[in-house]
Amino acid sequence: MEYNIFFKEVFRLPGFWSELAKKCTFGLVSAGGDTAIKLAMWQHIYGSTWSPEDFADWNSYKHLLCAIIAFTPTAHLTVPFENARRAYYADKTWPVELRRNYTSPTQALFRIPFEEGPYHLVRGGFPIALNQWIFWTTYATIYTFHKNKYFFLWVYMDFGYDYCKLINQSIAFGIASVIAYPAYYTREMVDLWPKERGGHCTWNNEYRKCFRWMVENMDMLGYNFMTNYWQWMRRYGAIYFVGLWMADNMGMMSNCNEAFASLEQQNPIYTESS
Repeated sequence: MEYNIFFKEVFRLPGFWSELAKKCTFGLVSAGGDTAIKLAMWQHIYGSTWSPEDFADWNSYKHLLCAIIAFTPTAHLTVPFENARRAYYADKTWPVELRRNYTSPTQALFRIPFEEGPYHLVRGGFPIALNQWIFWTTYATIYTFHKNKYFFLWVYMDFGYDYCKLINQSIAFGIASVIAYPAYYTREMVDLWPKERGGHCTWNNEYRKCFRWMVENMDMLGYNFMTNYWQWMRRYGAIYFVGLWMADNMGMMSNCNEAFASLEQQNPIYTESS
């Protein structure tokens, strides 16, 4: 009964449906312009090492090298979408005479390059780009390495592939997100943490200096750098988890061109090279 009352009241909030539509639209736009391109680049690089049969290959250097090549030029793609989203919500807090009056994050994304210049969409992008590079490189490397390493669980031992995939992907996602999140947190440290006397920033308002300080003090303060981790998970984590799951279903995490020859489908006799 309480749940019915809660949802009825939520749905009646002013602007609920319009704001939901804006968020869904922006989510689709950002996923298509960011996550999809990252995974397409991964498929382009990793898929170029294909074999007629998807032989189990746990050469960790190959997985890591493909990830570095694929995500180094695409790690920055998240920055414009993050800046557009922040600009939309920040615009509501300015005095009326200073507002840009963005109607949605998607509109902000398209207006900012023409009204303020393309550079404004990528300003302050170091923490986000570094976070994305560390996350996706670790995520794809661990996932594909484990997929090739433990293929026998579903090929020979008849465990369900989706069950093994869920465990494998959860491990890869957990490790990657925990390692990468502190780089994202540097933006909050520089922008929002209290300043020293006289308004002086400890890191001179430079994200790189802040990240260097963070690494040097990781042994004592490491856990503190995970503050607001679950907020990042809600904003990015769910999309990235679903994105890799769908990519694997589409064969983008396999090392062959045909689905029937992948590790998920093929006969055990073809799985290992002689």
